[in-house]
Amino acid sequence: MSAPKNKPDYGFDGSPLSLIILNVAIWGMGVLLINVPAKFLKVVACFLFFCGFLLGILSALWVFYVKVGKFHRRDQLLSMIDWKGNEIVLDIGTGRGLLMIGAAQKLTSGKSIGIDIWRQKDMHNNNSQSTLRNAELEGVLEKIELRNENAQKLPFSNNFFDVVFSNLCLHNIPSKEGREKACREISRVLKPTGIAVICDVPLHSKEYCEVFKNEGLKVDIMRLNFDGFPHNRIVKAIKR
Repeated sequence: MSAPKNKPDYGFDGSPLSLIILNVAIWGMGVLLINVPAKFLKVVACFLFFCGFLLGILSALWVFYVKVGKFHRRDQLLSMIDWKGNEIVLDIGTGRGLLMIGAAQKLTSGKSIGIDIWRQKDMHNNNSQSTLRNAELEGVLEKIELRNENAQKLPFSNNFFDVVFSNLCLHNIPSKEGREKACREISRVLKPTGIAVICDVPLHSKEYCEVFKNEGLKVDIMRLNFDGFPHNRIVKAIKR
């Protein structure tokens, strides 16, 4: 269900249709096999029902994250910054602008810049027009800027940003080399004492920590509060 036109719509992360199709296929195959006399196929059917049950739980957690959890995550990530109001902020993989707009609401004279390539598989109906509409509805249109850019080659000068955010974006870069390059770019554009807050899957979060440490940043890694997908990690890196 879409949000009312006078309220911001931060979208449905991922592709909900593919998950629904997979769940229906698993349960449908289980129903077919449970009625076959062969005991082995009945065992397979029970296994499929179990997989369908687990997938149903994951689907429920996903919906919780989309409707409630990601707003809690935004608040947790934003709370890691001691805001003064004049910060220049970058949100990498901004999507519909949840973090970028949240940061803009903390600013007085600062600027919040969001970059993305707006891939449809990352978010349903992902597009920059929806992001601008959300910023307008939230009353921060004059404090934000949107750009179609690649995280591996940021078009900003050295020591440009006070804060860099990214939530569930960098893992979408397919190669380890590409993810490491994005982290080095984040380090490059951060000002001295600037802070990067990266939320992502645990395996890649360890990669990010190593790159930031090699770049001379002070790094901490921590767990998320429960928001539907608490297994993700937060990497906080401070440029010295």
